[in-house]
Amino acid sequence: MNKIKGKLILILMILILVIIVPVLNIKAQTQTLSPTSLKYVNDYAGIMDDSTKQYIVSVGNELENKTGAQSVVVIINSLDGRDIESYANGLFREWGIGQKDKNNGLLILISMKDKKWRVEVGKGLEGTITDIYSARIMDSVAAPKFSTGNFNQGIKDAYSVFADDIAKSYNVKLEKNSHIKVNENGDKNTKGIVSLIPAAFIILIFIILIFRSFRKGPRGGSGFGGGGFGGFGGGGFGGFGGSSGGSSGGSDFGGFGGGDSGGGGSSGGW
Repeated sequence: MNKIKGKLILILMILILVIIVPVLNIKAQTQTLSPTSLKYVNDYAGIMDDSTKQYIVSVGNELENKTGAQSVVVIINSLDGRDIESYANGLFREWGIGQKDKNNGLLILISMKDKKWRVEVGKGLEGTITDIYSARIMDSVAAPKFSTGNFNQGIKDAYSVFADDIAKSYNVKLEKNSHIKVNENGDKNTKGIVSLIPAAFIILIFIILIFRSFRKGPRGGSGFGGGGFGGFGGGGFGGFGGSSGGSSGGSDFGGFGGGDSGGGGSSGGW
């Protein structure tokens, strides 16, 4: 029994490290980024022209004034080996994009050297901007332009589509938006969701190892007992609660409203 407990403790420690260390690392790294004075567009790679910046600021400001929702673009040079999903989620929460009581924020993150994009969606907008839909818009509207080096138009068009979708969910119309038409019958590309598979696979492996360790108890007995699972009840994993990332809300940082992300969205590349 002591050997089983030892194995269980070791597995749990590894699992905790796998989850917590990347979160703390991403949080520390995203703290070095502060929102620019333009708020809705934060170009740390220096690729956007002034007219595109002005357009996004104009549309973003109108969207927030009419709905309270905040749609933000962030462009970085490189992820430096980090995964874009964790980076985007950490940045979203650190800045607190969207309103705290509605969690109606949206982040479009683009990493130039990695040739990757991520759309991170606040909990309150997940019904409007679904994972599959955000992937389809980026793959059909933005990525083709990114591939030809036309980043300004690609970002502008994707931002326009998402802004219109959000406005429509609030039953308002944006006067300053260019209202990009999207082919509703187009291929609903799911490449963005595929990026979630590796993380899910790793977690599944750990769960299987835990079950196997228990089932190999002395004389074939089960190691579970009747008292549950150590100190971990049904209320979540340690201090993480029911959401990923270890945070229960945003930070209301740099003019944002303290919104939160539940980890919804999509990722891809060009």
